[in-house]
Amino acid sequence: MIAFWIAVIVGLIVSVVYITLGVQAFFRVRKDVLALAASGETADLDTASLESNDGTSFTWKALLAVVASTSVIALLGVSPVFWYIPAILAVGSAVAVIAAFLIDARSSS
Repeated sequence: MIAFWIAVIVGLIVSVVYITLGVQAFFRVRKDVLALAASGETADLDTASLESNDGTSFTWKALLAVVASTSVIALLGVSPVFWYIPAILAVGSAVAVIAAFLIDARSSS
């Protein structure tokens, strides 16, 4: 039962940080877009590099994600112990997004 309460506390902390950083990022991007619109400029996007890298790097990542998801779903039917995996993966992915928010905020300022 102690593991449950530890997970609840960690989950609450991660969710509060996640939402806070997400809202801050939203307002930062909104401010930048409104500043560009007020000055009459448009944002320059490097679409050529996005299009050239899109097909080659995405396919193997998508296939790996499908295999990993299928493996997790299959493990759920094997033993009740594996029911902790989705919760751990959810908190882990939220921490990864928090790290991305922090890195983006540092590179923007």
